[in-house]
Amino acid sequence: MEGALTGTVSRAPVRSLLLATVFTILLPLSLTAQRGLGVEELMNDGRPSYVAERLIVRQDPAIDTLVSRHILINASKQGVDGWRIQIYRGGHRTAGEDSNRIRAGFMEQYPSISTYRTFDRPNWFKVKVGDFRTREEAARVFFDIVNKYPDAYLIRDVIAYKNPVK
Repeated sequence: MEGALTGTVSRAPVRSLLLATVFTILLPLSLTAQRGLGVEELMNDGRPSYVAERLIVRQDPAIDTLVSRHILINASKQGVDGWRIQIYRGGHRTAGEDSNRIRAGFMEQYPSISTYRTFDRPNWFKVKVGDFRTREEAARVFFDIVNKYPDAYLIRDVIAYKNPVK
């Protein structure tokens, strides 16, 4: 009754209310937080629990940090490092029209292979084809393409890579 007469408020109920509010806000956030990107989680991704339990990884926690950084760097690149086949590069006055014509012709001959037309300053139009993860994958297609496009060559590029079906 003394608090009501003097105008002071007991701090215990306010502190309890503040603590309850903080837990109410933070608990759902922690439950929906992003899953870790550790090596063990990556290795077991998509596997049944009885198979995943057989893999035990003992390692320095710094390795998980490095793996996470690598994943974030690749995600910022909008793709992964890979290979493409460049079938055209031109910098003359009609290069833009030529690149469109060559790309359209390639798309008719190889409809299952993706094509990319780019412009690099100061005046280079390029036509690149395919999204190959390794040089060997690109070489298999390259030997077929080089017969029809003799100026073609393999190049390293950031490719649009889709995860294979597990």
